[in-house]
Amino acid sequence: MRWKDTVDFEPLHPVMIFATLRIEEILREMNVVCWITSGADGKHMKGSLHYEGRALDYRTRDIPPNLLPDFVDEVKTALGPKFDVILEPDHLHVEWEGGRT
Repeated sequence: MRWKDTVDFEPLHPVMIFATLRIEEILREMNVVCWITSGADGKHMKGSLHYEGRALDYRTRDIPPNLLPDFVDEVKTALGPKFDVILEPDHLHVEWEGGRT
């Protein structure tokens, strides 16, 4: 697992560690290195779960384009319905909706 030097992991909800380990496992099977590109850092929309430590962004540029749809589907299946998995132009946004009040 790798991450950009600017990634802010504070706060980070423990469930995001689980998500990251699962995503890393899927990418390892694809022979792709997993990079986290954003945590609580950066500019996100108002009310973003990034600021609550419940969202992380994962780089997708190293994933072959023909494998990207399958990767997204595998992540959605592996993480389950309490996670939102959204493919953005340059990253996969993963957020945990479970437990939010």
